[in-house]
Amino acid sequence: MAVLLVNGQAKAIQGIAEYQKSKLPAAVIELPYAPSTVETALEEHFSKKGHKSANSKDYKVYRSVELGDHNRYDAYLKIERKSRKEKEAAVVYMVVTRPNEVITAKASGDQAGVTEAREFLNNLVPDVEEHQWKLDIMAQEEVIKKAEKKYNSLLSDSTDLAKRKLQLEEKITENSTALQAQQSELEKERTALEAVRNRKKPKDQN
Repeated sequence: MAVLLVNGQAKAIQGIAEYQKSKLPAAVIELPYAPSTVETALEEHFSKKGHKSANSKDYKVYRSVELGDHNRYDAYLKIERKSRKEKEAAVVYMVVTRPNEVITAKASGDQAGVTEAREFLNNLVPDVEEHQWKLDIMAQEEVIKKAEKKYNSLLSDSTDLAKRKLQLEEKITENSTALQAQQSELEKERTALEAVRNRKKPKDQN
């Protein structure tokens, strides 16, 4: 699918979409966002205007939506992943029919509404960008929450380790004092032993 770029931004082109093996004129745009992001932005856009979607094969259908110069159409939209390798890129197909027109009855050469559909998709781009921006903020906030949680855990460990270090240092000091005292006691007792040994040996009583 060829993509038209204007000032670095993707623009919708006229293309072909398949619906039950029928090839129909469509507005097509490729966007550098995941299909789920585009679909959510699309749902929010129509929801603000009071439209709810219905499913029709691989398409989401929005009935009697206003496009262009106050014209109303039934809008069929299909959002696909660009390719297996490009999961973060989507292709959007938009086919429009007159209100309540059976889509399979639409002639392959019927261009009615394609220009308005292209304009709609072009105007949808900022909504998709805004939705992705919100997702990026949420994702970064989640990263920060995890980083803060890890930081607080390390801080808590640091406090505990500092307390244990202080307790250990106190024990080391106590042990050193006790060791010195015990060394003095040991020297004292050794001196006493030498004194006993140096005393004159008692004579045999016999």
